[in-house]
Amino acid sequence: MNSNLGLYIHIPFCVCKCAYCDFYSLPLNGDVANSYINKIISELNRWGGILGCPPADTLYFGGGTPSLVKSEQIKTVIEKAKELFVLKDAEITMEVNPAENLKEYLCEVAAAGVNRLSIGLQSANDDELKILSRRHTVSDVIKCVKEARGAGIKNISLDIMLGIPNQTKESLKRTIDLCLECQPEHISAYLLSLEKGTPLYNKSSELNIPSDDEAVELYLYAAKLLKNAGYERYEISNFAKSGKTSRHNTKYWQGVDYLGLGPAAHSCLKGKRFYYDRDINAYLQNPKEIYDGVGGTAEERLMLSLRLTSGLSLKAFEKEFPDILNQNIINRLAKKAELFAKNGLVSFDGDIISLTDEGALVSNSIIADLAELL
Repeated sequence: MNSNLGLYIHIPFCVCKCAYCDFYSLPLNGDVANSYINKIISELNRWGGILGCPPADTLYFGGGTPSLVKSEQIKTVIEKAKELFVLKDAEITMEVNPAENLKEYLCEVAAAGVNRLSIGLQSANDDELKILSRRHTVSDVIKCVKEARGAGIKNISLDIMLGIPNQTKESLKRTIDLCLECQPEHISAYLLSLEKGTPLYNKSSELNIPSDDEAVELYLYAAKLLKNAGYERYEISNFAKSGKTSRHNTKYWQGVDYLGLGPAAHSCLKGKRFYYDRDINAYLQNPKEIYDGVGGTAEERLMLSLRLTSGLSLKAFEKEFPDILNQNIINRLAKKAELFAKNGLVSFDGDIISLTDEGALVSNSIIADLAELL
């Protein structure tokens, strides 16, 4: 397991907020953006001093819409991160909205070091995009992928959404067919979550939202189509071609240290979890860490490991937590895993517990049942 630090930079600016989005974002203001990037540089310097500048090998610009800030500003952040945290052979990812005119911009950020793009497709159906209040079209996505390839970006991920109102297997297949036409290295397939306070949540009673059983069928259908096309599921919602898993996101699930900067950004460093308030003004004036408990516990290791298809090794688990686990607990975990395996929810070879596609859909329940035995 690679133990190098992961860096996350939250860019909170958006043209408008999508109907389902609960992430922290606000309209772009040039002066505020300039101040914000300067604060990020300052915070990179501060944290470099606190941590002693350990080597990092992933940098992720998330949002919001990171591609709204100037390419020179992205370049400045990358250069500072390299100066402090090395970033040798690093995966440098940027999220983009395909509705923007990005041809020149992608060339500029690629020259600055961005080598992985995460594109928000969500759906290849105009009616579904309208429900989600997405601004792009199918042709925008195709154009964005083509321009990214032209800029020399060889690692592309497309995000799609499952369980959209009115979504059917037929409409989902059109979305996946578009993905396959674009030939990305990675595809994320997220089940729509109706977050309280969002426009979609507020009018959910008026919408034809797929039932839980229908959402299950959509997920299993997507997983089958993607597997047949050469994309292996490596995490509950993520599929990739061989060797193209997200190195940055995998750090979260493997319990590797990561530093998140910006309002609403989360971190886990040396067993401590913390985040920043969802308030850009407070962040600009005086960023204050809000501590969010202890990381690296046995319960957390169980939960995070089971999100990955590589699963949880009971032998490694017992070795990592000898003061908490004993043979009796390991035996009880094994017996419970055998029961789940009989129901097709996990695969279990006597050591490694791994969720099947069916088990991934009820992962919270499985993890809770296993965690009760600790």
